[in-house]
Amino acid sequence: MDKKQAKQRIEKLKKEIRHHGYLYHVLDKPEISDAAWDSLKHELYKLEQKYPEFITPDSPTQRVGGKPLAKFEKVRHKIPMLSIEDVFSEEELEAWQEKIQKLVLNEKLNYFTEMKIDGFGIALIYKNGSFFQGATRGDGRIGENVTQNLRTIGSIPLCLREPYENKSVEIRGEVYMSKKAFEKANKQRKKEGLALYANPRNTAAGSIRQLDPKLAASRDLNFLAYDLVTDLGQTTHQEKHQITRVLGFKTDQGKFCKNLKEVITFWKKVKKARKKLPYQIDGVVVNVNSNELFERLGVIGKTRRANIALKFPAKQATTIIENIKIQIGRTGALTPVAYLKPIQVGGTTISRATLHNEDEIKRLRVKIGDTVIIQRAGDVIPDVVQVLPRLRTGKEKEFHMPKKCPVCGSAIIRPKGEAVHRCVNPRCKRVQRKKLHHFVSKKTFDIVGLGPKIINQLVKQGLISNPADIFQLRYEDLVNLERFAKKSAENTIKAIEESKIIPLHKFIFSLGIRHVGEESAISLAAHFSSLENLKKAGIDDLLKIKDTGEVMASSIYNWFRDKKNTELLNKFKQVGIKIRNPKREIRNKFKIRNKNFLNKIVVLTGELESMTRDEAKEKIRELGGDISNSVSKNTDFVIAGVEPGSKYDKAKKLGIEIINEEEFLKLS
Repeated sequence: MDKKQAKQRIEKLKKEIRHHGYLYHVLDKPEISDAAWDSLKHELYKLEQKYPEFITPDSPTQRVGGKPLAKFEKVRHKIPMLSIEDVFSEEELEAWQEKIQKLVLNEKLNYFTEMKIDGFGIALIYKNGSFFQGATRGDGRIGENVTQNLRTIGSIPLCLREPYENKSVEIRGEVYMSKKAFEKANKQRKKEGLALYANPRNTAAGSIRQLDPKLAASRDLNFLAYDLVTDLGQTTHQEKHQITRVLGFKTDQGKFCKNLKEVITFWKKVKKARKKLPYQIDGVVVNVNSNELFERLGVIGKTRRANIALKFPAKQATTIIENIKIQIGRTGALTPVAYLKPIQVGGTTISRATLHNEDEIKRLRVKIGDTVIIQRAGDVIPDVVQVLPRLRTGKEKEFHMPKKCPVCGSAIIRPKGEAVHRCVNPRCKRVQRKKLHHFVSKKTFDIVGLGPKIINQLVKQGLISNPADIFQLRYEDLVNLERFAKKSAENTIKAIEESKIIPLHKFIFSLGIRHVGEESAISLAAHFSSLENLKKAGIDDLLKIKDTGEVMASSIYNWFRDKKNTELLNKFKQVGIKIRNPKREIRNKFKIRNKNFLNKIVVLTGELESMTRDEAKEKIRELGGDISNSVSKNTDFVIAGVEPGSKYDKAKKLGIEIINEEEFLKLS
């Protein structure tokens, strides 16, 4: 990016951030998530640091928030309520320390690290020990007088435990709504037929902005102090917390950290424990502990140099689509994939995201070159969720699905009633290769040592052309290939031999029959008990299986009557594949003692901490439950892990029982 492009990008980012700031702070109607908004601001901040000549007084990085709502009396802060710059990685945190260390020369730095509450910033003034005034952050210099509403919050003392007569004392902190209070409020709103609140932070902010204090009182709000502005003899940030607690305020205990290594340890510990906290947090704040050094480091723009927010990996972020390419799957389905300017999301560097299909591209109105919001939750593949068209330069390009397969040149069709385009050639090299990748994957034959790169190499060398060929490979075939040595060749041959005994449901799934997923394969195995019974099944027999419709039934029926597929099954017999179906692998629902999940439909969302998603699914199946990938009125349970996604929201909307990981383990 040259200087001219940087200036253009900065101007567009400023305009976009102001737009979302107005929606968020003034109208209380955000269009994008906090994580996406943070990502835009972070990009602007980094560009301005690289090109400081383009920093202007009206930049969003030079102010704290939006305009006051003008519904309350305005209050000028004697000391501005500055914002805190965000970082999202250990590397960025280390870079921050390097900068400030240079400014304080050889002074030793240590830190006080505290949780970053996802709340609403407030300044409280006490005169002669009594609560005198409370104001919102506003634009950092001028806020709104919301004293009457704040007086309704039980955790804000009406008088200090230590009066400090003839002295004005200022405390700053966050008004927040606990998770429990938020859930309780939404249950009540659901009973009353009212729209549910979006999130605790917006609900707390909206409550404080109500003109009627009774409304604020009804929301069960809370307050957590994080700063003591007035000099009461404190010399460190840690002492600020200690004195504030003595005065009668609830504070985050925080942690004194001798160095950044201890900061990172604390950050990771808090990240793991945050779902058990009574309030929402989005990271930790790292403060230079010495008040003297803190003040000496001063202010840059509208942030202090001496503290920084180390945020948790965001589920969403903004980046640019550099290209869109087509991927071809094992069923011939074409999937458009966005190639992105690399960005950190959920603690992982993301460079690609799925665009699903042509309809999704049209719905999003996405173009090559667009700035987009991408999302990643748990182990789900990242996808593009929103385009930011106001950041367009006019150089963006439309994308169109190809008319011919980019691999084999065959025609591409979109079957009637389907959203997916497909290559019509069942022998397309890419399709065959993807089928082989699927065949050896963890959920099917699980052949250790045969990943996609090795499979591609074996195909290229002419050693395999179909799945049965894998079981005829010899040590001599592998040992001289690239990526192989004597030991790895021996281990791979051993893994191939051990994989020859396979449960029926995994074998069915390995065949790659169109419309048959992992759960369908389990249902087929449980119903038919043997491959021979499944091969003989008619359409009517297949339709008797739960969740099997005519399309799936026809696909299964036709697969077993295709001549080439019959030949493949015969080859499997010849190479010694043995299919087993013991009762411990196929559910016997009548012998299950724990009936909590028996015949229940269960959906998983979010990241589990004590087990993988697959392990949880296996446990549910052992207890006689069925797994579903989507929430509907027929769902019995939703198990919610860390950072649940849209399935969680839909379940709440439908009134479906939601249990956390701890409750799931108790029930199972």
